[in-house]
Amino acid sequence: MAITLQALKAKRWFGFDLDDTLHNFRSASTTASLAVFSDIHEKHSIPVAIIASAYSAILKEKTRNAFTDNRTSTEYRKERFAALLEVYSLPSSDAYLDELAALYKTALAAALTLKPGALELFRQLKALGKQIIIITEGPKDAQKWTVEQLGLAPYVDVLVTSNEVGLAKDAGLFGEALQRCGIKSEEMVYVGDRLEKDVVPAKAVGVLAVLFDEQDKHRDRRVREGDREEVLRVKLLSDIGVWAARF
Repeated sequence: MAITLQALKAKRWFGFDLDDTLHNFRSASTTASLAVFSDIHEKHSIPVAIIASAYSAILKEKTRNAFTDNRTSTEYRKERFAALLEVYSLPSSDAYLDELAALYKTALAAALTLKPGALELFRQLKALGKQIIIITEGPKDAQKWTVEQLGLAPYVDVLVTSNEVGLAKDAGLFGEALQRCGIKSEEMVYVGDRLEKDVVPAKAVGVLAVLFDEQDKHRDRRVREGDREEVLRVKLLSDIGVWAARF
């Protein structure tokens, strides 16, 4: 483990997932969705819980391709809201879909919160002369907007999304991101909250991967693909800064 930590300090590029690694995406998106459900409820008297259940199935289906078809966040959201209204045979004019999309975005902006230590970590990494890249799935415009809303934009050198590249993380996004940015795999460490979507595909292209395991869910897990090494885990983003500075 000590050898791995020493290797981490030597990395020139520090890569990060965005959603639920650097900020609380699930919580924020749930709040934003509830704003939409409440509007539909007020206009059509459908219980919010029933709307939420229908939307959950729609969301799962509509996000299956990891946003790889290069559309905007507004287009994706309007498509999902149109499908939701269709479930109840409700009118879905373009004007109303625009209204719902705007409502969602406003509520999302108000609910965005950084993970503890995220901003401090970015400041520390830049002070150490490190380059920061965010490699994430999602619409390019939405992820860029999120980075800006969170106050991280001044510290981010590169943002690469599945939307612009046309590949999901587990379908080649990491390799394509490295090639586009001229980064060698041995120069980078990548931090993400999902074992299968972040750690495994990053390791597959030779990148040192760190699992952000905030809830300590993967204490006994090992990466089954490849060399079966124990997964390097952190519960706090601040630990990354400690490792980068001291080892």
